Amino acid sequence: MNIEYNELMVNDIESRRAFLFTLEWLLALMKRYSSPLQFGLVHIEYGSNHELGETLGVHEVFKQLASLTASLTSAFRKTDIVGRDVTDFWVIVPYTAENEKLHDKILSVLQDAKHKGLNVVDREISIFSLPLVSTDEAKNAPTEALKFLEYLKERSEERRVGKE
Repeated sequence: MNIEYNELMVNDIESRRAFLFTLEWLLALMKRYSSPLQFGLVHIEYGSNHELGETLGVHEVFKQLASLTASLTSAFRKTDIVGRDVTDFWVIVPYTAENEKLHDKILSVLQDAKHKGLNVVDREISIFSLPLVSTDEAKNAPTEALKFLEYLKERSEERRVGKE
């Protein structure tokens, strides 16, 4: 392992910590106040750990995923927070106007030549608008960051299956 790889891994871990801390704080605000700050939550899902690991090798997968975290972090604004949980990337984006094409920005980063290796598996991109629209849904949503992310992933999967 070299110094550059170690720095990528440390930055990846620090990004995840900052992301989870901020998300938990925002979830607490949403629960406490009736009209909190609006924000978006972007989810980029890259198959499973096993798919990437079997195709690229574990060391290469970690390196490429950490590199993608760095690329996403530099592509977004300083007020946007990027975090990665295994093969899931999450980005907290303060409320943005319709004309700021988030999907296009994400695709341009993912299509960069240095991330082409990750295109060996299917990926899904979801953009959530928070707070959740339905009051009942918001009341039932978890307030712990990791559980909330899992909840959104399940919700996203249900919608995909419903469309098929």
